[in-house]
Amino acid sequence: MYKFLLSNGCSFLTKRAGVNNHTGVLLAEKLGLDHVGLAQAGKGNDRLILTTKLFFYENPERIKDTFVLVGWTNPARIDYIDNYREDWICSGDWGEYWFSLKKKPAKQPTWDTYKQTQNYGNLVARMLRQILELQDFFENLGINYCMYHALSVLPHNITVKLEKLELLREKINHRKFYKFNEESQQFFINYDRPKYTVSKKDLHPNIEGHLDWYKKIEKFIEENKLV
Repeated sequence: MYKFLLSNGCSFLTKRAGVNNHTGVLLAEKLGLDHVGLAQAGKGNDRLILTTKLFFYENPERIKDTFVLVGWTNPARIDYIDNYREDWICSGDWGEYWFSLKKKPAKQPTWDTYKQTQNYGNLVARMLRQILELQDFFENLGINYCMYHALSVLPHNITVKLEKLELLREKINHRKFYKFNEESQQFFINYDRPKYTVSKKDLHPNIEGHLDWYKKIEKFIEENKLV
């Protein structure tokens, strides 16, 4: 039935120096599918949503034969497209120049609002909106998928309780979202950094960090009969 596995997210779903596999590649190999990788390091969920939609709008024949794996990054990353600087590196398959607002270097735009404690509620609301937007897109078109948190939404010691947001949480399809709001790959690998991260300075998953996380996702997909 399926011929392709499309994965999208941030650096946790990209190959890096010395780490040639990640959950998307490992899952595609397990299922015997061709892998289509749209993830980009350092980018946010808005880019993730748009590039995923564009893939299926430009390749409608892939709707019926593609399984999608989404590793959500931190919603504090604010993506934007800018085509007016020729010295910026083109990082999109469609010719767009994609960036996320950052604090450094100083000449780059800044976005500190979501990192202020009193605005964590906005961060959670943004994450829920992003998830539901892509979830609705998939389910309206009949595209099968699995989602998980690649990066944590909030610091481990921060909780947000907003009554109205519970109405949005209830709409998340938990059957297709691995441990929604419970665990992220980032939290998982940082639980045992010496074992699962590249180095003390590079906290990205190493080979084992990807492999053990993949096993969790593969088991979840099998238990929920998503493929």
